[in-house]
Amino acid sequence: MLIHLRTLALTLSTLLTIIIPPASADEKFTKTPLYFYVFLHDDIPQAERENIAKDYFSWLRKDLESFTRRRVYIDFIQNVAPITQYPYQGENLTKILDGWQREVNDYIDKNNLPMNSRTKYLLLTHEKINGMTLGVARDKSYAGIASLGSYSAAAHEIGHLLGGTHEHSEVLFKGSWWCETNIFPTRINVRANCYHYSDKNKEAIAAYLSESP
Repeated sequence: MLIHLRTLALTLSTLLTIIIPPASADEKFTKTPLYFYVFLHDDIPQAERENIAKDYFSWLRKDLESFTRRRVYIDFIQNVAPITQYPYQGENLTKILDGWQREVNDYIDKNNLPMNSRTKYLLLTHEKINGMTLGVARDKSYAGIASLGSYSAAAHEIGHLLGGTHEHSEVLFKGSWWCETNIFPTRINVRANCYHYSDKNKEAIAAYLSESP
């Protein structure tokens, strides 16, 4: 089965926030941290929310911290209308992403949050955007959308926001089977997830972040 993850390459009402702490309090980080604000869409059933941090983000945080030398903080935000009710499904990905970016801009303004290369805003959804599309983001931007339909979808779109590309992703043979690194363009379920970025994408992400202290 093929599942596509897309990127567009264009040159407190009821608030519950859960924060994933850094991987290690003792590890030395030399640069400014990364901050990810993850909005849980209202269509995600409550029973599925309990393991989101562990299944979709803990390994991502560990991988990013291992090569960026930056702590990674992840905020999960839910039940905050209208942003967690955003209508994300449809065929026009540009229109959907533009609308999501406007929602994020409004949220940033109202909450006095930063907009910079180290801060990203992701809508996490229960369903796909359409047909075979699990996520969308603009390269080196700040706002994206990803579905729970694949464990790597959030890492895929965050990777694009951090400067990673499809071209630098890989299929690797690890242990006894093949796996796909994050940002691989077409998810094939017979292959496993590698649960990390390729070496070339790590270099690309590090280069993008090198513009920040």
